[in-house]
Amino acid sequence: MLRYLREVASTLKGAAIGMGVTFKNMVRPTVTVQYPEERLDLPVGFRGLPVLLSDVDGNLKCVACELCAKACPVNCIEIQSHRGPSRAKVLDAFNIDATWCMYCGLCVEACPFDALAMSDVYELADVDLANLVYDKERLAEIGRRQVTATINFGIKTGGEPTR
Repeated sequence: MLRYLREVASTLKGAAIGMGVTFKNMVRPTVTVQYPEERLDLPVGFRGLPVLLSDVDGNLKCVACELCAKACPVNCIEIQSHRGPSRAKVLDAFNIDATWCMYCGLCVEACPFDALAMSDVYELADVDLANLVYDKERLAEIGRRQVTATINFGIKTGGEPTR
């Protein structure tokens, strides 16, 4: 009988604690974000889509060294280049397959020229998988919308990504 009364008391204590938590949270202000009308401010260093950065003249910083492609653990970066008249490499194609990318940032860390950064672009859903392969022009356009300095291998961009 005593054991039964202890179990009843323990159950009532658990229910009272649960109801206390419920009432405490019921009177707090809500923290719900009405997405997509409202968006959370992502911290600098958020690892979204890797993008190509440009210098002040608008030229891509990438020199086609391919270190980022070698550092990528899932091989989602494709780089094509050729030797120009001055024997320097010229970047022909730079593609990132966002369906394979794990957004680890190893490609950005491997780049010695600060030509890549992790952006705050994360809304990548699309019904056509071909649209999730970002080419040099699309990556450069997102990188040109950089509104913060590169901090912790990441940047903030201004505006919505274009398709």
